[in-house]
Amino acid sequence: MLTKFDVRSCRVKGISFHKSRPWVLCGLHNGTVQIWDYRTNTSIDTYTEHSGSVRGVDFHISQPLFVSGADDYLIKVWNYKLRRCLFTLRGHMDYIRVTFFHHEQPWILSCSDDFTVRIWNWQSRSSVACLPGHNHYVMCAQFHPREDLVVSASLDRTIRVWDISSLRLRKQEVGIAQDLLGTTDVTLKYLLEGHEKGVNWVCFHPTKPYIASAADDRTVRVWRMMESSCHEELQLRGHTNNVCCVTYMKDFLISDSEDRTIRVWDVKSRNPVMVFRRDTDRYWILATLPEKNLIAAGHDSGMQVFKLFRERPAWVVNGKLLHYIYEDTLYSHDFESRAEYKFNLAHHLHPPCTISCNPVDNMAVLWYDTDGGMTETFTIPKPGYAVDADIKKRLNVTDAVFFAPSKYVFVDKSNKLVVCNCQGEREKVVSPEHSCKRVFPGPMGYVLCQTDAGVELYHMAQHTVTAEAAVCGIRHVVWDKEFNKVAFISKNTITVMTKRLKLITTIVVSTVRMKSAAFDEQRNILYYTTANHLKYCNLRTGECSTIQSMKNPAYLVRASGDTIWMITREGKVTVQELDNLELNFKLKLQQQAYRDVIKIIHRKQLQGQALVGYLHKHGHSEIALHFVTEPFTRFNLAVECGALEIAKSTAMELNQASVWRRLAEAAITNGDIQLAQFANSKALNFHGGALLSLITGNMAALGHLVDTTNDDNFKLHYGLYLGDAQKRVQILANAGQLPLAYLTAKSNGLDDLASAIFDKMDPDVSERMLKAKVHPISEIPKPVAVTENWPMLQVEESMFARLLKEPGQLNAAQAVLGDDEEEEDHAGAGWDEDDYDDTNNNAGMGMDGEREEREVEGEGWDDDLEIQVPPDYGADGAQKGAYVVPVEHPPLPQHWVEMYSLPAFHVAAGSFATAFDLLRRQIGLCDPEPLKPYMMNLWTSANASRPSWIVTSVVFPLTKYPSGEQRGAHHAPLLPEYIPVLTEKLRAGYTAFVEGRFADAQAHFVGIMHQAVFTTYEDEKQRASLLELITIASEYARALSVQLHCRSIDGNSKEALELSLYFTHFKLQRSHLTLALSQAMSKAYKMKNIKTAAAVARRLLDQDPPKTKANQALAIVAEGERNPTDLEKLEYDERNPFSLCSFSHRPMYKGTIDPIRCSYCHSPAHPEHKGKACLVCKIALLGAETAGLVNRA
Repeated sequence: MLTKFDVRSCRVKGISFHKSRPWVLCGLHNGTVQIWDYRTNTSIDTYTEHSGSVRGVDFHISQPLFVSGADDYLIKVWNYKLRRCLFTLRGHMDYIRVTFFHHEQPWILSCSDDFTVRIWNWQSRSSVACLPGHNHYVMCAQFHPREDLVVSASLDRTIRVWDISSLRLRKQEVGIAQDLLGTTDVTLKYLLEGHEKGVNWVCFHPTKPYIASAADDRTVRVWRMMESSCHEELQLRGHTNNVCCVTYMKDFLISDSEDRTIRVWDVKSRNPVMVFRRDTDRYWILATLPEKNLIAAGHDSGMQVFKLFRERPAWVVNGKLLHYIYEDTLYSHDFESRAEYKFNLAHHLHPPCTISCNPVDNMAVLWYDTDGGMTETFTIPKPGYAVDADIKKRLNVTDAVFFAPSKYVFVDKSNKLVVCNCQGEREKVVSPEHSCKRVFPGPMGYVLCQTDAGVELYHMAQHTVTAEAAVCGIRHVVWDKEFNKVAFISKNTITVMTKRLKLITTIVVSTVRMKSAAFDEQRNILYYTTANHLKYCNLRTGECSTIQSMKNPAYLVRASGDTIWMITREGKVTVQELDNLELNFKLKLQQQAYRDVIKIIHRKQLQGQALVGYLHKHGHSEIALHFVTEPFTRFNLAVECGALEIAKSTAMELNQASVWRRLAEAAITNGDIQLAQFANSKALNFHGGALLSLITGNMAALGHLVDTTNDDNFKLHYGLYLGDAQKRVQILANAGQLPLAYLTAKSNGLDDLASAIFDKMDPDVSERMLKAKVHPISEIPKPVAVTENWPMLQVEESMFARLLKEPGQLNAAQAVLGDDEEEEDHAGAGWDEDDYDDTNNNAGMGMDGEREEREVEGEGWDDDLEIQVPPDYGADGAQKGAYVVPVEHPPLPQHWVEMYSLPAFHVAAGSFATAFDLLRRQIGLCDPEPLKPYMMNLWTSANASRPSWIVTSVVFPLTKYPSGEQRGAHHAPLLPEYIPVLTEKLRAGYTAFVEGRFADAQAHFVGIMHQAVFTTYEDEKQRASLLELITIASEYARALSVQLHCRSIDGNSKEALELSLYFTHFKLQRSHLTLALSQAMSKAYKMKNIKTAAAVARRLLDQDPPKTKANQALAIVAEGERNPTDLEKLEYDERNPFSLCSFSHRPMYKGTIDPIRCSYCHSPAHPEHKGKACLVCKIALLGAETAGLVNRA
C-alpha cells in the first residue's frame, strides 16, 4: 500500500472522490461531512447539518455540488462553492444507506432501511421513481456507468437489477400513489440469488458486463450479465468476517471487511494478490478514482487514500538512448531519431523501482522493492531480438547500480555493499564505516551511500568516503551530463550540490511532492516537476519559478535548452518545446545582453506585477518602467531609478499629497532644489519648504511662505531666521504674550513699540518686567543664497538606453517574427554583437551599419566632450529618465547575506529573517525565541562601534565594500571564537552534574546547543570539536531531563526506579556513569528488586568505582545470586537495545519501533510525536527533513 493521505477522525461511513479536483468527500458516523485535499493534506470544509450518521456521499461529475444521506432520513444537496445546503429531499422513512448522482441525467439514487430504492430529480427537487421489492434493508444501489440500469443489494440476500430506460421519456412527476406503491416505468430485469446472508454492497464493472457483490457470508461474488439472464461466475473467499464493500480497479477487485483487512483479488486466478491489515480498525467503505489510480478506504478511526502500485516508470539514460520499463516491457528510445524499440520481460505484479545500465556491454540490472528486495540482471538486446531467457536473480537486496564496467553493487540485509560481476557472481563485500541504507549511482568508480546521518560519496576501489553531506530522506538522485552537479530529490525538497557535495541551493515546496528533476545541458538551470507543475531553478541565483501546469504528473529524463523529454505514467516519451520567455529574459538580464532584452520587451508577451517586482528587486528599475502603466507603480520605479522628470509627470497625474512629499524627498536626495520646492508647495508642506529655503539661504522664498501662511506658530518660528523683529513682536502681542513681546521689542531696540506694550500690561507684570535684564541682540549674519540645483556628477547613459535610441533598434526589435532573427538570437546569446553580412549591407545599416560608420569616424578614441546640458523642467521627462544615476554601494553586511549560507553570517549582518529561513531548512527551526540572546550577542560583537574623537559621529569597523574580484572569504565577518566558550560551559555543566544541581546543569548543556548554532569553524579539527560538543550536550541534556523527571515524582514508585535504570544507559563520563549506576542500584535494592539491583551492581563494578561503592556492589551481587527475584515487574530489559523517547521517557526497543529524531540534536522520539518541537534542544522539529547545519567559515 502506497499511502498518499491518512487522516484521523470519527468512523468514516461514506467516501467519494472529486472527478477533477484533488478532493475526497467523507461522511462520518457523528453526522459530519468533510472535504479534504489529499494532495496537500489539508481540510477544505466541514458541514454539520445532519443529525445522524452520514452513510452516503457523492460529488457531481461536473457541477459544484455534492449529495449526502444520513440516519436522519434526509437527503441534502450542497454547493461547495457557496458552502451551504441548497435544499433537502424528504421521502425515506428510515436510515439512508447510499446516495449517488447519475453521470448524465439530473438524477440522484438513494436506498434506505425502509426497503426502497428512490430516484430523485435534483433540478425539480422531486421524486422520479420509487423501487419497492426488497423485503429487508436495502444496503446499496448504484447506476450503471453506460446503460439505463440500476442494481440494488439488500439484507434479504438478493440482488436486483432494474431497467430505468422509460424514465428518460417521462414528462410528469410521480403522484402519491405511485410514490408509495412503486412506478410501472421501472421494471425488474434480473433477480440474483445465491448469497447465504445479507448483501452489503454491489457495483457494476466500468466497461464489462459484470456485477460484483459483497455479503455477510464472507464472500465476494462476480455475476455475468447476458441479454436475457444473469448468472454467478465466481466466488472469492478469504475474508474472515462480514465483507462491507467491493469495487473494481482496472483488472482487480478490491474488497474490505470487518476483519480489518483490504484484499486485492486477481479475478483470473481467483486469489488475493495483496492484503492490507489494520491492527484495531474495521474497514467500512471503499471508493476509487481510476483516472489517477487512487483508492480511498474508511475505517473506525478515519480514512486513508492509497495506491496499489508505483506509477513512476524505472528509467536510465545510456548515451543517446533512454531505457525504461512499463508493464513488463523494456523500451529503448533514441533521443535523436525518436525511434523506439520494445522487448518483453517476465511478468511481475509490481513494477521495478530502479534500472541501472552498463554502457560497455548493454547489461542492465533491475531492482524490485517486493518480498525483501530482488534484482534481475540481463543483456539489453539489439532491435529485432528478444531478451535472453537466462535472467540472473538475487533476493533480499536493496538497490543495485553499476559503478564500473561489468561491475555492479547492491546493499544486503546487513547493510553492507556487495560487489558482483555481470554474471551475477559475488566478488567481494565492502563494509563502509557507516551502515548503508540505500545506494545510488555516482561518477565512474563511485556510488552514493545513504546513511542514518546523511549521504556519502564512496570510492569503491579505495574503500574511502571522499565527500559527505547531511541530506536525509533521499528518494531519487539526478546527475548532470558531466557528473559535476547532483540533485537529491526528497519528499518535498530538492538539494543541489557539487560533485564534492558542497551545497549550491535548496528547493523546498512544503505543500506538494517533488517528482523528478533534470539539469539543462546548455545552461546552469535545473528543471523539476511536482505533482502538477513544471518548474525551473536558476542555480546561479537560486530563483525558482513555474513554467506551466500539468494535468497529470510526468517525469523529466532530459533537458537541453528549451527542449525537455518526459515520461508519462502511461509509458510514453514526450518531447516538448518550452515557451521559456520569462526564463530567457532573466538570463539575458544576467548576461547584460540588452539587445535581446529589448527584443523581448517589444514582443509584449511579458506582463504582470511579478515581472516588475523581479526587475525592481534585481536593480533593473529602468527596464521595469517599460512594463508599467499603472501610475503609482510607475512613480515608485521612477523615484527608485532617479528619473525625476518621469516621477514629476506621474505625480501630477496622481496629484496626492503623499506622492508630492515623496517626490520632494527624492529631489532633495538628488540635489534638485527647484523640484523639491515645487513638490513641497504642491503637497502644502510649508514646514518642509521653509526648512529647505532656510538651508539653501533663499530668504526671499522663506519670507513669502511666512507672509502667506496663517499659522502663527509657523510665522514665529521661521520669523526668527528672517530677522524681522517688528513682525515677531506683533505676533506675540496678538497672541496675548505681552511680556514676551515687550522683551523682544526691548532686545531688538524697538523702544517706542516696547513702551506701547508696557502700558498695556498689568501693574504687577510691568513691575517685574522693569527688573528683568535685557540683552541686546547681536547682528544676524546674512546667508549666501544658493537657489540653483546642486552640482551633478558626470553620469553615463546606460547601455540599455543607448540601444533604445539607436535609429534601427526599434524596427529590428519589432521584426523578431522572422525565422532568420530567431536563429540569430540563439547564435549570439550573451555577446551583444551582430555578425557582418556582406550580402546585405543596406539591410543592416539600421543598427550595425551605423555602428560601423561611427567606428570609421574615430569612435574608438573617446575624444568627445560629452557636455551635458543643465536639466530643463519643461522638457520631456522620458529623455531624462534614460540615464543611470550612480548609487552608493550596498552596505557590507548585505554582501554577507548574498554570498554566504551560514546563519551566523546572516545574524552578524542583522538579517535575522534570512537567518531564520536558513535555519528552518538546515535544522528544522520551529521556535527561534531561545536563540535570541545568542543572536543579539553575535550581532553586537560583529557590529561594535566607538565614539569618534574628531566629529560627532561613531566609527564602525569593516565599512569598506570589496571590489568584485576581491569578494570572497577575506571579506567574511570577523566572528568571536565560540568553541573555547562552549568548552568552559561544558566544564560548568559537568561540575553542576557532579554537585547534583541538575536544573543548572541542564541549562548549561542546552545553552551549548543553542550557541553552537552560531559557532563557526575553519578546519577539520575545529569541526570535530564542535560536533563532539553538540553530541555531548545533547546526550547530557536528554539524560538530565530523565533525572529531573525522576526527581519530580515519588522516589519510591515503580516509575522512579524505571527512570533511574533508563538513566544509566546514556553515554556519560565514567565518573558520572558511576553515580548514575550507584543511584539505580540503591533504588532497586530498597524496592526489593534484588535481581535488577545485582545486574546494575555488576555494571557498576565494571566502571572501577571507589572502594566503598565497590563493597556495596559486591554485597548486592552476592545477595542477588542467593535470591534472584524482583518484587516489582519493570518495563526494562537491559539485554535488548533501546532508545528512550525524549517526550514520554519510555523505551523504544530495537525491532519494534523505528524512532524519529530531532532535526538538530538527533534526540529520538516515538513517531506519534512527529512535527512537534523537540523537548531537548527546544528549537527544532522532530522528524523534519533538513539539509544540515552549515558552520564552515
